Amino acid sequence: MQTEIFDYGMNGEGVGKIDGKITLIEGALKGEVVNAKLINSYKTYNVAKLENIVTPCEARVKPPCPYFYKCGGCDLQHMKYAEQLNFKTELVKKTIKKICGLDVNVSPTVPSDYDYFYRNKTSFAMNEILGFYRKKSNKIVEIDHCFISNEAINKVLSLFKEYIKDKGFKKNVKHLVVRSIGNHTLVGVVANCAIEISDFYQILADNFKYASLYLIINKRHDSVILTPKYSLVGGEGFIYLKNNGINYSIDIIGFHQTNINVQDKLYSKVLDLISESFKNKPGVVINGYSGEGLLTALISQRAEHVYGIEINSASHQSAEYLKRVNNIQNMTNILGDFDTEYGKLKADMLVLDPTKKGVGKKTMSKLVGVKEIIYISCNPISLCRDLNGVKKHYDIECVLPFDMFPNTKSVETIVKLKYKGE
Repeated sequence: MQTEIFDYGMNGEGVGKIDGKITLIEGALKGEVVNAKLINSYKTYNVAKLENIVTPCEARVKPPCPYFYKCGGCDLQHMKYAEQLNFKTELVKKTIKKICGLDVNVSPTVPSDYDYFYRNKTSFAMNEILGFYRKKSNKIVEIDHCFISNEAINKVLSLFKEYIKDKGFKKNVKHLVVRSIGNHTLVGVVANCAIEISDFYQILADNFKYASLYLIINKRHDSVILTPKYSLVGGEGFIYLKNNGINYSIDIIGFHQTNINVQDKLYSKVLDLISESFKNKPGVVINGYSGEGLLTALISQRAEHVYGIEINSASHQSAEYLKRVNNIQNMTNILGDFDTEYGKLKADMLVLDPTKKGVGKKTMSKLVGVKEIIYISCNPISLCRDLNGVKKHYDIECVLPFDMFPNTKSVETIVKLKYKGE
C-alpha cells in the first residue's frame, strides 16, 4: 500500500495514512512516498512495515553502520543530523501539547559537536557472541565496531573478543562494560560467577596508558547489568576529571553522562538560569536526585547554599568525597528519598534531575510554592506527566532540548518553571 509520510511518531517512525487511519512506518521519513505492508491494526492507528521508497526525501542518508537495521542501539542513522535535531524539537513540543494541553515555545535542540563516536560508556551483551540486542528482542547481534561509541571502547571490544575465544568460562560472561574518557579506560567484565581474568588486565595495560579492570558478579535474571558485588582486578579503578574548577572522579559503576560534550553544555545552561534568577542576591537551592554530586558542586558556585538529595548510598558517598576534595563549604549532601527529605528543607529554587521514570505526581504536588524549578529530563513523557501536576501553579519560562544521544530517538530537556503565586 502506498502512502505519503507527513509527520514523525514518538520513536522516529514515519507517519502516513492507510485505509484512512494513522499508520506508523519504521524507517520512513517525513516528505517521502513509500510502499508499506500492514502488520497490525489497532483501534486508533496502524503499524506497517516499510517495503520500498517510491520518492525519497533530502533528509535521507545511508547509515554508515552495517548493523543499523539489525541492532537495537540506534534509531535514526538513516536521517540527516539536522533532521534529527528538528525531530527532537518537535517531539518535545508535541508531547507537551498532547499530555499537558499546552502550546509552548520550544527552543531548537542544542546539537552535539559529534554525532558519531561520542559515547564514553557502552555495555555489550554476551551469550556466546558479543554485541547488542536486536530491537524488541533478547537475541544478540554480534558486532565488531560500534559507530556511536568512542574508539577506545571499540578497541576494548576487539581485544576482549579475541581474548575470550578459547576461554572455558566464556559461557559465564554476561556483559562487557567499558567507560573511556581521555587517556583513562575502565573495563568491567560481568559474569554469573567468579572467573580468573587477571591476564586480560595485562592485555589492557599493554594497550592503554591508564587502564583498570573490574570483575562484576551478577546472578540476576533481569535487565540489570551492574551490581554492587564487584572487585578491582587491576589498575587504579577511577577516571579523574575536572569541570569548572571542580575535581571529581568516576568508577565503572557510578552514573555519568555518556556524552560529556553535551553534558557540559547542559550544565552550563542550568548554571546560567540559576545566575539569572540570583542576579541580585544568591539564594538557596535544593538539587533533587543529585547522583554523585557534580551538578550540586557546580551549583554551589552560584548559590548561597545547595542541598543535594540522593537515595543511592554509593552515589552519596561519592558526593561526600567530591565535597571534601574540593573543600566546598556551602554544599550539604543528604542520603535519602527526595520525597521524604525535601519537606525538611526550605529553598528558593529546586533543580530536579530524576531517572527516566520522573518525579511522580504525588511528589510534584508537594513542591508547589517554591519560587522556581529547573527540571532536567531524559524522558519527554514522564516530564509532561510531572508538569501536569503543577501546570496550574507555574508558568513555563523556557523549554530547552539537548541532543545527548545523537542517532537515537532519546532527547534530554531542561524546563524552567516560575511560581505564579497564590
